[in-house]
Amino acid sequence: MTAPPPVPVFNCVVNVSPPEADGTIVATVANLPGISGRGKSEREALAQVIPLFKDAVARLHAAGQPIVWIDPPTPPPAGHVQRLIAVHL
Repeated sequence: MTAPPPVPVFNCVVNVSPPEADGTIVATVANLPGISGRGKSEREALAQVIPLFKDAVARLHAAGQPIVWIDPPTPPPAGHVQRLIAVHL
């Protein structure tokens, strides 16, 4: 029996805002440009950005194209928190 091929894992760094006046939370990927999401909770906002991150990285990885990481990741603004999420392709 052959071992299955390794599954690539990428770190998704996300800056999460405190609730805005209307209660909305904004999650912005800090290590890949142009990905953000909004929700009524942190979980909802993260649920929007993680699939977008995974799709973008998977497309580039499958095509053999370089992934243009923001390195170091954008630090969280004052009052925001940063979350590190391992994303398996």
